[in-house]
Amino acid sequence: MLADRERALDALTDRTLSPGRLLLGWLLTGVFMLGWMFAVLGLQSAAEGGVEYVYAAAYLILAAGALIPSLLGIRAGLRTGKEARRRLRLWAALDRDAMRDGGFRAGGRVWFWLLMSLLPCAGALAVGGSAVAEMLTTSTAVKDGSGLAYAWGLTAPLAAAGAHGLATALAHRRWFRSFNAGTR
Repeated sequence: MLADRERALDALTDRTLSPGRLLLGWLLTGVFMLGWMFAVLGLQSAAEGGVEYVYAAAYLILAAGALIPSLLGIRAGLRTGKEARRRLRLWAALDRDAMRDGGFRAGGRVWFWLLMSLLPCAGALAVGGSAVAEMLTTSTAVKDGSGLAYAWGLTAPLAAAGAHGLATALAHRRWFRSFNAGTR
């Protein structure tokens, strides 16, 4: 039973902290941001009227084609991660193996997720900060709201992707510490 437990914990740790999972989350975030940009372009075209309604329809169709699959993919990834963490807790609760349990710490992968998750957070801070600075310092430019919509569309998904990566890494670290609390 300990061998089955070890295989299951190893597979679930790999699934939870896979670098491919982090990169897939980034890709889906990028597709979401692209869809947001198409939506803003479509709404701007609709506001201009006339022949621009054709462009508005095209942009909004492209926006839906990017936003809907990316949101479904993000939702599926969040559910998969939640289920993997639940199973990780259940398998870990079966028994203890002091000799082999140290390998589930996954220190390198946790640090990878922590450090790589700071990149989208820094990007969100840079985009949001530059948008606010531009809005505060430019008094002569026409403020139609599209700049704010673009800033929100770039800042919020980056911040959310970074926060999710940080939370995933810290949750695994917290799980491992509670997992090994009984063996110390």
